[in-house]
Amino acid sequence: MITGSWAFALNLLSMAALLGLACVVLQLLTAPLIQQAGTRAPLEQKWLILSWAVLPWMLTLLLVILGGLSSSVDNNTVQGAPGLIHWHHTEEFAVTAWHSWFLSAVGLWLTFRMGRFAYNQWRIHQRLQLLREQALATPDSTIRILPTRNVVAMTVGYFQADIYLSQGLLDQTTPHQQAIILAHEHAHVRQFDNLSRWLLMLLTCPLPAILRTPVLDRFTLATEQLADSRVTRDTDAADIAETLVNIARLCHQTDRANQAAFVAAEQLRERVSELLTPSRPSALKLSLLPLAMLFTGAAVLSAVDALHHFFDIFLAH
Repeated sequence: MITGSWAFALNLLSMAALLGLACVVLQLLTAPLIQQAGTRAPLEQKWLILSWAVLPWMLTLLLVILGGLSSSVDNNTVQGAPGLIHWHHTEEFAVTAWHSWFLSAVGLWLTFRMGRFAYNQWRIHQRLQLLREQALATPDSTIRILPTRNVVAMTVGYFQADIYLSQGLLDQTTPHQQAIILAHEHAHVRQFDNLSRWLLMLLTCPLPAILRTPVLDRFTLATEQLADSRVTRDTDAADIAETLVNIARLCHQTDRANQAAFVAAEQLRERVSELLTPSRPSALKLSLLPLAMLFTGAAVLSAVDALHHFFDIFLAH
């Protein structure tokens, strides 16, 4: 049995772990809606997916902050500032109780998944370093040429990204098509698409691949469509669609982690359709999204203590 301030901190963390589990269940239930968000405008899809991914972390952080600022109601019971959370036996933490091993299991899982994510990022960084060494510089310091016959167009980096084009791409496209490709890649840079995709990968890394991968694919498609849309400000949409089809025919390399690919064959139909019949984001839906997150967060936070007692009924405290 642990008592005192350590017990308070461990109890608070166990409540945060339980909240995380509740959020994962909520994500599992809502994931099909996220994956089928193709009827929404790309901008709505992008912010809906980011909100879906950040909500569990935001709620867990909010719980820890409210718990740290909580005040005693009576003996061994505390309540958070807005009254959304409260829990009992805060000064005692039983090492053999269910919330102890549950906290340990969640901690081990997060450590494993975060460690794996960090290792994968390190491997990607090593490959990108090798890619940079092989690339040829151009008069434009942000554009590099890869001496390969493969057809490649991608951006690398987060805040000051570089654009990589392959010699094979330049040899098999017209100057007008190359201008469209460069405009598309510059759109990724201006919209910080690599950074937002990296953030989404980080936020969803604790989730199983069967849930995470389709959401990442949907997000990537939305950012590609938004980059296409930005290019239409200066170029006819039909020319962009024709360039996409041409690149697809050249067997463009796709699915490079941490990079914004120019075209993926499996997404070609939706991108061309969005170019030729563009959708319009709803200002009302975008403005209601923060409100929906607020109500969802309040509901989940207020249910944490009830969920804690529900487990107490079946498991040893």
